[in-house]
Amino acid sequence: MKTSMKKVLSLALAGAVALTSVFSANVADASNAKKAAAVPTAKLSIAAAKDKAVAASTTVTGVAISTKGALTCKYDAKLATSIATASAVVVSGDAIKVTVTATKAAVACTDAAVSVVSANTEIAKVLVTIKGAAKTKATKSIKFKKKKVVIAAGSSKKLAYTVKKAAAADAAKKVTVASANKKIAKATLVKGKKQVKIAVPKKAKAGTSTNVTLKSGSKKATIKVFVKNPAKKVTAKKATVVIKKNKTKKINVTVKAQNNKKATTDTVKVTPSNKKAVKVKSAVAKKGKVVITVKAKKAGKAKLTVKVGAKKATVNVRVK
Repeated sequence: MKTSMKKVLSLALAGAVALTSVFSANVADASNAKKAAAVPTAKLSIAAAKDKAVAASTTVTGVAISTKGALTCKYDAKLATSIATASAVVVSGDAIKVTVTATKAAVACTDAAVSVVSANTEIAKVLVTIKGAAKTKATKSIKFKKKKVVIAAGSSKKLAYTVKKAAAADAAKKVTVASANKKIAKATLVKGKKQVKIAVPKKAKAGTSTNVTLKSGSKKATIKVFVKNPAKKVTAKKATVVIKKNKTKKINVTVKAQNNKKATTDTVKVTPSNKKAVKVKSAVAKKGKVVITVKAKKAGKAKLTVKVGAKKATVNVRVK
């Protein structure tokens, strides 16, 4: 019976020691938890902007800082794309004002801890929630469907354009249009359509030109606008032109336009009667004339019919 009593006492004592150990550990854990929770925290929410940094601030209370040194703020380097700066200002002996600035087009992050540090000791922290700026995708390309356009003075035309975005597009308002010379052409966007209306004033001089430019993001497209300058008379400088076989020659045709100080804006078309003898390489309208480049292919004769708008002239070509 005595032996049994000793065993019971031993077991009881062992249990007490074990319980004391457990209790001690729990007390220590509780103490650590209390110590960890002793760093005051505050919450701050920032709605980031697309084109500018946005700052917001909050005050952390219950901080004994009267005897502390200079205050600094630290945050995770991973949040550098969202947080531009974080700074702390003393408000009173037991409060700190913390200001956090989000970067332009910040990436959203939740509960990013910004620590307030004094003498290498964290004395407060702010849990920052940043709502990222609305993402707009860059413009890939913007183009007019034509490179140039001819419009009569006092008239207007609507021209189509295309714009491609990296993804779900920026709003249409992000596309702008401007004329380099409003005395020659005025340009406006057509609401609800991918079109530009170009109007030429009545006083615009025939044959003059200017550029109209579309912009979207960093991309742009330009179209050259000419004021209509019709041909009034077309005359061949020489009735017959002789070209040696396999040689190229320029043939000039005189053009009298509405405004002789500028090239005609009429379409130029040159048709040879004998394509085996000659080949028309190009025909370019210039001030007071059209320059036709012809290559002689084989001996023979051909008649070139030069049509400028509604007017025409003929030139005889002999290849030898």
